[in-house]
Amino acid sequence: MMNNVSETHIQLAKLRGQFIRHAAYEQLCVQFDRHLQRRRAALSLGLFEEARGIAIVGASGSGKSTLAARLLTQHPDILQPQAKSQKAEVISLLVPSPATLKDVGSTILGALGYDSMRRSPAGAIWDQVRTLLHNRETLFVHLDEAQDLFSSQNANVRNDVVNTLKSLMNSKAWPVGLILSGTPKMIEMINSDDQLKRRIDMVSIEAVTWASHEKEVRAYFKAYADKAGLSICPELDSKEFLPRLLHAGANEFGLTVSMILNGIENAVLEGTGRLRRDHFIDAFESKSGCVRGLNPFVAPDYHAIDTRAVMGTMTFGNGEAVR
Repeated sequence: MMNNVSETHIQLAKLRGQFIRHAAYEQLCVQFDRHLQRRRAALSLGLFEEARGIAIVGASGSGKSTLAARLLTQHPDILQPQAKSQKAEVISLLVPSPATLKDVGSTILGALGYDSMRRSPAGAIWDQVRTLLHNRETLFVHLDEAQDLFSSQNANVRNDVVNTLKSLMNSKAWPVGLILSGTPKMIEMINSDDQLKRRIDMVSIEAVTWASHEKEVRAYFKAYADKAGLSICPELDSKEFLPRLLHAGANEFGLTVSMILNGIENAVLEGTGRLRRDHFIDAFESKSGCVRGLNPFVAPDYHAIDTRAVMGTMTFGNGEAVR
């Protein structure tokens, strides 16, 4: 660890590491625990009934990847992959793009700590995947950005993807549950096959609107400011500013939280004890490079601004896209 990291940046890192539990996460926890207990009950009886899956669906920036990561890394009753442990009850990976079954299979092998076999045929790779999932007693595989599995326009390739996913869940030797996180495009893949659709439970992350989430937005905003030790300028705690904040975050939970954190970071680095509107004006401007007229914290008719178009890839915080 570097010794010259400032206390200010450590404080900001802790703030960014905070996780807000909300309705979609609570639903995900309930679904996952049900799947986990169902599978463990079957194993205790020596039964190998087909596994099921969960699809976490949300627009880009909704925070679906964060939800899945939080669930799988913080769950108290799941064994993560470890170098000195044979058992790896859950593995998680980002679907490579462009996605091919061969690349996905190789990535799973890598996540299990084995040679990726990238020069081998796809069939041989997936045979090894199934063997290793069995050997390491893996109960769940999480595939993030799963919609990329169905990006091919070739119908035969799409069928192969669906059949491969089903084969993991209904394996006679060792069925494995799936956790798929992705954009609404992923639903097309799930709905393309009746058997796959039947085996997948859905958790949707809805858009955040002022009409439906005013109470929550106020609470999140105040909680983050309090944790940063900042007072809130009166003009920010209003029905005029907070709807602008939601619009700047494209009405997505993850992006809105990231925008809150960016404004707070500006205030903390400035050394002020108060959070002001200009901290958010600068935060949006630094990420988009837009003129003031396209800044939702400035423009009178901010509803007319297409925030996603202005922000492009919608990068926040550490420069990575919020998924």
